[in-house]
Amino acid sequence: VTYVLTGACYITPQNHGYALDSKTLPPGWKELFVNANDGSNEGVMHEELPYFSAQFHPEARCGPTDTAFLFDAFTQAIDETRAGGKF
Repeated sequence: VTYVLTGACYITPQNHGYALDSKTLPPGWKELFVNANDGSNEGVMHEELPYFSAQFHPEARCGPTDTAFLFDAFTQAIDETRAGGKF
């Protein structure tokens, strides 16, 4: 998958038979990850709120750890929200 914010590409395990059509995203949402093979959506993020998703296995342990930064982003969003800041 390609991380839209940086352009970095990661090898990730997939196991889904559906995809979100990014053209149907409501206002305030944008793509976060795109499948480098077929261009399908692999994750979205909200532009203002601390919400994001990954439609693949980010694998923190036992497997690849390339996208473990997603867990850091998640805990950072929680900390900043609790402190009254923005994501």
